[in-house]
Order: sequence, then C-alpha cells, then structure tokens
Amino acid sequence: MTSPAPVTGPGDVWFVHLSATRPQSGTVTRVGLAKASRRSLLTMVVSADDATIRLLELSDLPPGEPAAVAVRHLKAATVVLTDLLATVPGPVVLAPGDRVSQQVAWEVTQELEHVLAASSLDGALRVAGMLEISDAEEILHPPGFSVALSVADGGIGRPASAQTLVTVDQSPCPPGTPWLSFRGQDLEVRTHGMSRSNVRALTARQGRRRRVVEDEPRRLVIGPANAAGQGGEWARAVREHAPGWTARNVQVIPPRALLVFGSDLPLTTLEWVKPATRLDLAVELFAGATDVVVEAMRPLLAVGDGGERGHAWDTARGREDVDALRASGRNVALLFHGSEVRRPSLHARLTPWSPFYREQTATLSADLERTAEIVHESYADFDGPLLVSTPDLLDHIPRAVWLPGVVGAASFVPAPPAMTGPRLVVAHAPSRSWLKGSEWVDPVLQRMEREGLLTYRRLQYLPAVMIPSLLRDVDVLIDQVVLGNPGVLAAQAMAAGRLVLAHLPEAVRRRFPEPPPVIETTPATVEQVLLSVIENPEHYRRIAASGVEFAQKYHDGRLSARVLTQALSS
Repeated sequence: MTSPAPVTGPGDVWFVHLSATRPQSGTVTRVGLAKASRRSLLTMVVSADDATIRLLELSDLPPGEPAAVAVRHLKAATVVLTDLLATVPGPVVLAPGDRVSQQVAWEVTQELEHVLAASSLDGALRVAGMLEISDAEEILHPPGFSVALSVADGGIGRPASAQTLVTVDQSPCPPGTPWLSFRGQDLEVRTHGMSRSNVRALTARQGRRRRVVEDEPRRLVIGPANAAGQGGEWARAVREHAPGWTARNVQVIPPRALLVFGSDLPLTTLEWVKPATRLDLAVELFAGATDVVVEAMRPLLAVGDGGERGHAWDTARGREDVDALRASGRNVALLFHGSEVRRPSLHARLTPWSPFYREQTATLSADLERTAEIVHESYADFDGPLLVSTPDLLDHIPRAVWLPGVVGAASFVPAPPAMTGPRLVVAHAPSRSWLKGSEWVDPVLQRMEREGLLTYRRLQYLPAVMIPSLLRDVDVLIDQVVLGNPGVLAAQAMAAGRLVLAHLPEAVRRRFPEPPPVIETTPATVEQVLLSVIENPEHYRRIAASGVEFAQKYHDGRLSARVLTQALSS
C-alpha cells in the first residue's frame, strides 16, 4: 500500500521528493534541509502484477532497487499521487527526481491547485523557500512587472499611491458578456468559460492594485501598432509639448518581428494573448487614462475575448474595445497608418505608378483590398475623431485629419552639408520593397554605381536607432517612387539636411501647409533626377538644407502634439 500522507494544517508546506528509483544519500540530506513543515521522499514502486503503482517512503522501501517504472505506468502513478495529495489542505511542493517523475508531477499540477512542481530538486527547494514569504497563488501567478511601480518604489518620480480595485466574478454569464469591464478607474473581470489556469491567474490579481499617480488632468494612451515607432514618438511629443497632458504608448508585435521600435510598454503577441497580461495592461495604462488613440482598429485589451487564442489584429475585437472605452467615459480617437485602410483599387486610379495595378501583385492587392474593406466597415458608424499618419490617406478617409509623423532629436543632430564629397552617396531603405518601387530603383542605382557615378547604400531591416546616423553619412535618400506617401524616413532625411527623392502626387503636395522640399521622382525618372543632382550640386544642396527647417516645423513633435490634443478635445 502507499505510505499515508502526513497530517498537515491549512498553511503547512509539505515538501515531496518524487522518484522512480531509490534516492541517493545526498538527495536525502538536501530534502531534509527543505523549508517545510513536512518532508517526504516518495519512490514509485511497481507491484508484481505490473499494473499497480505504490508510493513508498524511504523507510518503507524493500531491499534492493525497485522495478523500473515505464511510460505505461504513468497514468497509474498519476492517479495514486493525485489521490494522496488531494487529501492535504496546505500547499505541496513536488521535486521530481527523474524524467518519469517530472511527467507525473506535471499531470498532478493540472488537477490540484495547491500543488507546485519544479523541474529539479534545486528549483523545488527555492519554491519552498519562497513559500515562507509568499503564498502559492503569488508564486504561480505573480502580478505583471511594472516599470512605473518599480521606479516609484525606488523613490524616483511620482508615488504609486493610486489604486484600482479589481473584482473577479466566476459565476455564469450570458454569451457575449465582456470578460473585462471598466467601472470608472476600477475593473471587473468575469472568468466564466475560461481555462483553469487563466481563472487562477486572474483570481490572483483581484483586490486593490497600486498605480502611479498621474497629476495631469488629461492622460493619453496610444497603441497598439506603433508603426515606424510613431506611437512612442507621438506619446513623447504630447508629454513634451502639451501642458496638462501626459501620454504613454503600448506596442504589441510578433515575437520574431524584423523591425522593432522603441515603446513605453512593449509586448509580444505571445504575452498579450494571456488574459492576465491584458488585465495588468488595463491596470497600468487604461484604468487611469482619460483619452485613448486606437491604432489600425487593432484590439488593445480584447474585452470581448478572454481566451488565449485571440488575434492581435482582429478588427472586430478592436471595435469592441473602442466601444467599451467610450462607454466608460474615455475619449477615443482612431488612427490609421497605411495599408490597413488604403484601398488598392482607388490608389490605382490616383497615380499611374501605383504598385497595385500590376499583374505580379494581383494576389497581394486583392488581399489588401479585402483587409481595407473590413477596416473601413469597422469604423463606418464611428462618430469620433479620425486621424491618418500621412496626407495621402486623406484620399481614403476624407473626413480624417492628418497627424504628422515625429522624428526624434537624434535626427536633428547637425551634419556636414550634403553633396560636398567626391562622389554622390545615395541610400534606399525600403521596409517593403514592392510598395516602395525598389524593383525600379535598385537596377538604376546598381548600374550607376558600376559606372562610377555614385555610391549606393541599400539599407534594410536595420535597428531604428541606427537610421539617423546612417542618413548623416549619405547625400540623397530615395524614399518611395510608386506609393505617393511621405513617410517617417523622408522626414528623418530632411531633418538631417539630406536631399529626398520621392513620388508625391500634386494632390498630396497641396495638403501640406507649404511645399515639401521633396524632388518628384518616379520609376521613369530615377536616373534623370540623379544625373541632374550630380550636374547641379549647389542647387540641390540648397534644397536639402531647407529640409531641416521644414522638418523642424512639421515633424519635431510640436504640431503633432497640437493635432492630437485638439482632436481629442473637440
């Protein structure tokens, strides 16, 4: 028969070393040092019929080495260990001593909430030590890490004296009930239908949660796209240039994203899909927010989906978040960046150089058209502010307002005048080659380099922090020659006093308060424009130099902060 469980009280810790072989003397000694009320060394022993498993204390083991426990015994071993540990009221720490024991321990932890298992004896000893100062739920489901709280607790900046009350309701609720609801600055969580692990993680977070006090009356959150790092830059611009406002941004990206930009609160999709992470996000950013800018109609919290299979690009979930935030009294604006709302069919009618009319891109264009239609439908009845990050998008959302992109201080570091070296240095840095016209740009620049006319630098998938310094080392940036949108890279190049070549249709140029110092360039004129630059360096050097003032006026953050705060205050 299996050795009986020791008698323990509700708060007593039972430390159990589990193995399929007789424990060695060193293991016995180390288990004896575990910080626990009770300690046991249980060995799985196969009975003579090869079907029954007993769990025996070291003192109850028969002489010799017990018969080997095989994979076929796992189910029986799990059942007998589960039955034994189910009778213990206090927390149990399992220390598996071999691979078979690890598998059994894992299965048991899925059934019994008061059992904690480590992957090794060392890990289990540490867990037992942690239980001296924390309870099991805090160890299994620690609250999310908050930089703001850590800074405040270190005596720096504002104190963490604000509180958000999190209540957890496990009772049944009608289909379609949001799992997360705002009650002013408090939050209500419904866990009906969730997995056991998610329920435990959320329940561990109930009660009063501390937050950092924000003194400003208007508190803005921007997210979750952070395209080209602009969410973070706009938040910084509001903090620096909008009195009475503070702002932070959140970014949710795939774990293997090729381009990663700075963000106040970066998350991967693997982290974000967990309801507990989204609850932490709601506490840290949204509970105290007065204003929210939702990018690309992507979900920030997915209040309508409490599972772990949610999609961070689900437009329907994004709209549910918009409605929930507005219903809670928060001001909400929608912000769009490009492909999610750019209709290829319309774009192909606006410029003869559109990348969407070509046979080679028909499938991609059709996919983008479907995506754009879904997004347009999602905000059709939205009566709040609409913003777009580039003026060409006003063709696709006529009632929107242009929110200029922002470039950081590193882009304005003084650089030597452009076009003063022995040979022209030209850069092209496409994020997506087919949308930038790289198939026309690359051959021309490669040939002109072979002919000794210029030096070509192809920049792609580089860390964002490197771009300003790399631009200072070139004379000319060829941005895009087919899409017709002035992007962040062009603004960075202007801020560095570099000459920008790009395709900007006349209708787009007229939307700027003043003509942008961008040389019109299309696939048909790339070589012609570059030859003109080589032959007339003084003329183009003056144009490049004028870009610094243009960038300071429209892209240093002051105008963007004004546009954002006015849109949310209207």
